[in-house]
Amino acid sequence: MPIMIWAYLAALVAVGCSPSKPVLAPPKGQIVVALTIDWEGAYLSPDGLDALDEFRRVLGPAPGAPSPSPVPPVPPVPPVPMTHFISAAYFTKDHPDPKAAETITQAVQNGDELALHLHAWRSLAKASGIEPRLSPSFLTGTDKLLEFEDGDIGFDVDLDAYTVPELRALVRTSRRLLEQMKIRISKTFRAGGYLGTPKVLQAIREEGFVADCSATDYRQLDERKDEVLPKRIKEIWPSVDTTSQPWFVDARGGSLLEMPIAAFADYATADEMVAVFEAAHARLRKEPGRDVFVVLGFHQETAPDFSGRLGEAVQKVRGRPELADGLVFTTVEGAAERARAAATPGPK
Repeated sequence: MPIMIWAYLAALVAVGCSPSKPVLAPPKGQIVVALTIDWEGAYLSPDGLDALDEFRRVLGPAPGAPSPSPVPPVPPVPPVPMTHFISAAYFTKDHPDPKAAETITQAVQNGDELALHLHAWRSLAKASGIEPRLSPSFLTGTDKLLEFEDGDIGFDVDLDAYTVPELRALVRTSRRLLEQMKIRISKTFRAGGYLGTPKVLQAIREEGFVADCSATDYRQLDERKDEVLPKRIKEIWPSVDTTSQPWFVDARGGSLLEMPIAAFADYATADEMVAVFEAAHARLRKEPGRDVFVVLGFHQETAPDFSGRLGEAVQKVRGRPELADGLVFTTVEGAAERARAAATPGPK
């Protein structure tokens, strides 16, 4: 009996001394923010470029970036990353700006994403070897198109006017033209007019894109005098609102991740964009283990009028610790990588 008792005690000691598995903390979600700028292909506005510089100055360095070393050489502090959705039509005009590539290259900073933006410019269609379609306009609903000083039109042509093979030609040509800047082009896409129709999504998926960032809430545009575009967006994205989260879209050739736009500074005030962050924070509190995604943006051509709204919104959010503590800034591509694990089939 004593031998059995000692053996039992020895076994208890062995169990008590064995290394226990560490208790893992539950995953902690964050508010993942992607700031975007659309380069429409109309013109490179000096005022717009200055506004972009001012916007980046207001944003300052990326949160968590190390302070510059006091010992030379001083390493550059990384800026808040941005995603540049760029139309290749800057390079297809009858008289393109000879400094277009240099200007865009300087604007795309280290850590930024260069992504493809497609408007159906006539000059781009010709460069793609396809017959330009000049109606309908997603702004007027007719064949009346916006006119520009350089004579190029087609900015507001509904992309669905083209067939899938024609859309693929537009996408391929756009990529080829953007490649001259020697900057990596991501596999992220945004449709002109936010019109990511089934044909458009099929075309980009067949061209190797893996994420679309076109979906938006049509109600944000309702106050505009032109009612055609909100109605068109509603047809394509009827269930999207400012709180929608990434989802998978079935496109011929494979699935595509949709990264919805929460707000554009052209249509939302600073306070309305702050409300987007507040809603994201409320969602994060309900599901603290899941990231919440917020995509915001403005346009290069109209940046002097609207980029300041987005800068003001970000500054207000940073001034509220309960919102700021959970923020992380990245590109749309970076956000999509985080979103894939949690994305679900899309809203009907």
